[in-house]
Amino acid sequence: MGQAYRGMQSAFSSTVGHALPRWRILLALHECGQCSQKHLAERCRLDPASLTRQLQAMQKLGWIAREVDPQDNRLTNARLTPAGQVVVDEALPRRAAFFEESLKGLSAADIDTLNRVLSVLEANFLRAADKAPQASGRAVPAAPVPAGTFSAGPTARK
Repeated sequence: MGQAYRGMQSAFSSTVGHALPRWRILLALHECGQCSQKHLAERCRLDPASLTRQLQAMQKLGWIAREVDPQDNRLTNARLTPAGQVVVDEALPRRAAFFEESLKGLSAADIDTLNRVLSVLEANFLRAADKAPQASGRAVPAAPVPAGTFSAGPTARK
């Protein structure tokens, strides 16, 4: 799973021209217009510090603008600038082509099944994270996976 995700990230970046985290932010701002950084972090599933670094870099490029929310000065809103909108408009066709090529050979039923399985996995991972003890700064040894439970790597692809 990790190998497939890393491969997808690399291919996405080289095809679309943006790293996936940056693209998710650009697309979210394109879709929702102006929104708070808090909402953006939740929507893009990024921790607030990572989001802030991405936004600062895009602000330096002139792609986004950030300003304090006039109704709630605890919030900072972000929006695409006209230059940022051009960046998104130019990348959208490359994104569509990327997914069209990536999903070749998969039926609609295959894609529905994949989406369902990934949604279940995500929910399970989030539940596991909620149950996990808070890190103390020391590494905790991982529990061994029972033999035959999961197989990954080259030997699993026979």
